[in-house]
Amino acid sequence: MVIIEVMRRFAILMLLMASTVAAQSIVYPARLSPEMMDFDGAFHEPPLKCEVTPVRPMLNFGFRFQAGYAVSVPMSQYLGKGHLWVVLARVTPEGGGKAVYLGSRMRLPEIPRTKAQMEFGGGYLLGEGRYQVAWKMWDDTGRVCRKSWKVDARLNRGERKVKVALPPATVADLSLRGAPLTGRHEDDAPPIRLTVLMHASPVSPRRTRLGGRDRVMLLGTLSSLLDRLPVRSVKLVVFNLDQQKELYRQEDFEPQSLNSVAQSIDGVELGTVDYQVLQNPGGHLDLLADLIKGELTAQKPSDVVLFLGPMARFSDKLPSEDLERPAGATPRFYYLQYRSLFPQGSTFPDVITRAVAKLKGKTLVIRSPGDFAKAIEQVERK
Repeated sequence: MVIIEVMRRFAILMLLMASTVAAQSIVYPARLSPEMMDFDGAFHEPPLKCEVTPVRPMLNFGFRFQAGYAVSVPMSQYLGKGHLWVVLARVTPEGGGKAVYLGSRMRLPEIPRTKAQMEFGGGYLLGEGRYQVAWKMWDDTGRVCRKSWKVDARLNRGERKVKVALPPATVADLSLRGAPLTGRHEDDAPPIRLTVLMHASPVSPRRTRLGGRDRVMLLGTLSSLLDRLPVRSVKLVVFNLDQQKELYRQEDFEPQSLNSVAQSIDGVELGTVDYQVLQNPGGHLDLLADLIKGELTAQKPSDVVLFLGPMARFSDKLPSEDLERPAGATPRFYYLQYRSLFPQGSTFPDVITRAVAKLKGKTLVIRSPGDFAKAIEQVERK
């Protein structure tokens, strides 16, 4: 029994150490006490041992700069149950901008005696500009750890065509709560009827569930796509080929419905497959054929039908009869396909690439936000 209990505690600790990003939200200064807002140590609290490493800002697929920090804490400072961490960051734009406070709370599980380090991180979104960051973390005993650093968010050479989705000198949490809207990208191109067929699948073909980064990429690219393309109407369909399932459909989609999309993909779990899926090994072809036929035979067809998502696990072909265009069907087909910066798995055309090619469409491979901006430009230019 003693061995089992030790193993249980060790498993809890390993789970704790596997934590990645602390969910931070904007905190209004009026809700903070003077002690909480003290980032200089004027109140002389006892020190908490921790090491903080800033993470430099990088443009994400939502065309926003994502920055943050990584924290390492010696867990020898804790023993037992009931411990708590509170993290608060103050991010201030240089040049007199208004400071934004981001906070989070973390309750620790029961901690055994250990010399291990726990590592976790936090993140936030930025517009272009320079910022001052003041950071502190305190625990249930009143001990405090502090750090300050500078952040410079700017585009590199490969991102010159990107229009950053947040205004300069702007700070937002990862949920974008409180972030000012940029408005739809102004353009002299005629507005189009657009259908987006989003493949909700992990970027890595080896993963069996959607991770946080997968969700951010899917929702970020969808949001940026709708912001950049001149559209008069949008139909959105979210699907998963592995599960042979349509997850979400909205004929007149608006960006305000992104939360509903997020909820629809939260349950994507590829490690658990329905029995009916196993009985129908060609079901992914049936689903893809139905999606394409629905667009080719629509009463009011879209001008552009755009597949969006990671490379599919399947590389087989749809029967030619499933890809025949009825008389008068004119949608242009594109496939904006995510791929990892680090090659992994098959590089052969997947089933969506083959179908789009048969429809005389084009597949545009995306490995970076710069690639994504160029792909949107190609779609718009055509």
